[in-house]
Amino acid sequence: MIGYFLLVEGCSPILAQQERESRKPKTPTVTSTQPPISFTMTPMMDLTPVSGVTLSDFKPGDPHGTPQIIYDQTCVSTSAEHKAPGGDDYTQGRFERPFDKEMNYLPSLDIVRAELVRSGYGWDYFTIVLEAEPASSPVVYGLELDLNIDGRGDFLIQLPAPTSSTWTETGVKMFWDSDGDVGGRVINRSDPHGYKGSGFESIKIDANAGKTRGQIWSRLISNGLQIAVAENLTGGKNSKFSWKPYTDGNPFPPTWYDIDDYFTMEQAGSAIVGDLDYPLKAVYTVDNTCRGLSGLTPSGNEQGVCPP
Repeated sequence: MIGYFLLVEGCSPILAQQERESRKPKTPTVTSTQPPISFTMTPMMDLTPVSGVTLSDFKPGDPHGTPQIIYDQTCVSTSAEHKAPGGDDYTQGRFERPFDKEMNYLPSLDIVRAELVRSGYGWDYFTIVLEAEPASSPVVYGLELDLNIDGRGDFLIQLPAPTSSTWTETGVKMFWDSDGDVGGRVINRSDPHGYKGSGFESIKIDANAGKTRGQIWSRLISNGLQIAVAENLTGGKNSKFSWKPYTDGNPFPPTWYDIDDYFTMEQAGSAIVGDLDYPLKAVYTVDNTCRGLSGLTPSGNEQGVCPP
């Protein structure tokens, strides 16, 4: 199991933002001081399939190990002003937009931090901590996974808010980009004239429909949720991948990804007062973080990952 701490102040993106400097004012950095979520360690069994036993015969337990942590910008301090204090860089695919179309603040969509624990016992545990309890449908929460770290998402995990602290598969879906067009013509940057590919056009897991059950589970925690992903989906115990949590209050179709390619900046609007495109337009009620890199130490050259 490989684990390390990752601290991102203000969730600055890894790529330069020169072309955006004329559009927005300087914003302060924000460093969270909240401690990681702690859980009671429970015995786990090795989930390697043997003698006809499959992973679907087991449920996740509790995560144990050192978490990788991504701290995100939040909007609670500026919510009354109907704006984000920073952290929203649409051209880089970084969203800080936990507001409805009228710029009313939605704390159940505002990510405070995210954590990953790779247990080494068959499950990878992702935790999303919010400013408030997760909201009910149609709101969805999830993860985008890039398995070869090329900046193009491979899997999009999407699920409704769980309703209890018991692990459940209810509503879990995982979409797949089978033709590799997520990211558009220019990876990790908005295509200047928009790009409408097929996005995450194939579905690999649909728990409610009985398609490939037992691989992804979720449960409720205080002001957040936890998602357990079978490690075979992320490439195995020693794999390398990047991960990005997100919230979506008015879910975009998976075939519209990447959203910052599907909509131009002018169409999407902005959450930053002073931007030419303020307020929000087509792209609202969404939040995400930079991409966490798991399995190796960031060099700074990886596509779209959090700064080392």
